[in-house]
Amino acid sequence: MMQNYIDILRQLNYELVKELGLFKHRAGLSFSQRHILYHIKNNISLSIQELADFLHVEHSTMSRNIKKLVQAGLVDIYQDEKDKRRKVITLSAAGESRLAEATDSINETISKILEVLDDEEIEIVIHGIHRYCEALKEN
Repeated sequence: MMQNYIDILRQLNYELVKELGLFKHRAGLSFSQRHILYHIKNNISLSIQELADFLHVEHSTMSRNIKKLVQAGLVDIYQDEKDKRRKVITLSAAGESRLAEATDSINETISKILEVLDDEEIEIVIHGIHRYCEALKEN
């Protein structure tokens, strides 16, 4: 029976990742770019290393992503006032706008998805996904 659950969850994980790809390139942003912009917006004074650690990616990977976002005018890099060796990443006005556009688009899609579920089913889905994420963090 356990193997059956494993097979089902593996398939559902695959489907979720595949379907999340539908959110790709909302407002011209990739999933990873939106994720980075979201964390920059919600965490003041992050360095590239801190952002890489937070999102569990290598510094070099984050550095390449940030470089593309700087070139696109979506983020700015400043020297930290208190520690001149440290560089801080912030969202530009264009980055704020693009992230808001992408978020609105995704929220609209999720809203349409939720329309086919009743309140009880929505609560079950939220609880199940929340619990599943907690278990993932524990392992």
